Amino acid sequence: MGAWPWKMLTARGRILVPADGWYEWKPLADGPKPPKQPYYIHATDNAPLFFAALSNWRPGADKDEAHGFALVTNDSLGGMIDVHDRRPVALPADLAIHWMDPEFPTAQALALLEHGLPETAFTWHPVRQEVGNSKYQLPDAIEPVPPMPAA
Repeated sequence: MGAWPWKMLTARGRILVPADGWYEWKPLADGPKPPKQPYYIHATDNAPLFFAALSNWRPGADKDEAHGFALVTNDSLGGMIDVHDRRPVALPADLAIHWMDPEFPTAQALALLEHGLPETAFTWHPVRQEVGNSKYQLPDAIEPVPPMPAA
């Protein structure tokens, strides 16, 4: 996991971000601005995911960029490395509950990050280019499409 600039938040800023999955974009060629194929990554069993995250937000604080959150990430392994070199740490439900418990000791909470779901718990497929636009909110945003040809 390495050194974290967020260390101060590990004691009091642990949160969970629930999700069905996430998107990553894989370059289709080398170069400064190659075309990219978006992929939707989700649990193989379609179960909800619980991403470990850190936040400095507190009740009564402004809801702005300074009080947002950051997902905890780790290196990708296995076949997922072909899509992206980093991935969010998704915790199993029985461990996720401890991650967000402020009474759970910080050292033990950080150790939980080593027990995130393995790459084998995920599947991924290409999706339409439109998912790169935050205004695109149609249900087909996670439907598989044929991959774009390599450039």
